[in-house]
Amino acid sequence: MAQTKYECGNLRIVMEDSFKADLEQRGVMVGEIYRLIESFGNKLLMTKATGEIDFTNKDTGASLKLDIQWDDEDSAVVHVKELTKDLTVVVVKEDAA
Repeated sequence: MAQTKYECGNLRIVMEDSFKADLEQRGVMVGEIYRLIESFGNKLLMTKATGEIDFTNKDTGASLKLDIQWDDEDSAVVHVKELTKDLTVVVVKEDAA
C-alpha cells in the first residue's frame, strides 16, 4: 500500500499480495505501477470518480484497471485490479551520421 497527499486530498493505492506476486513473476516492477498511478493521482481526486476505471494505452494495448472508492470527501482508495499486458520500455536510438 502507498499513500500520497495531493492538493485535492489523500490517495491510497492498494494491490493484493497475489496480484503483486503475479506482476513480479511477469517481470513487472510493482513500484513502477505505484509511481504511475501517483503521477496522475491528483487528477483522479479532482474528478471525484467512483468505481472501475480502465486506462488503455492506444499504442501498446497495455491496460490498467483501477477501482476507486472514497473513504470521505478528501480521501480515496485505488485498488489496482488488472494489468492486461506486460509493460515494456522501448528505446529508439538514432544512427550517428
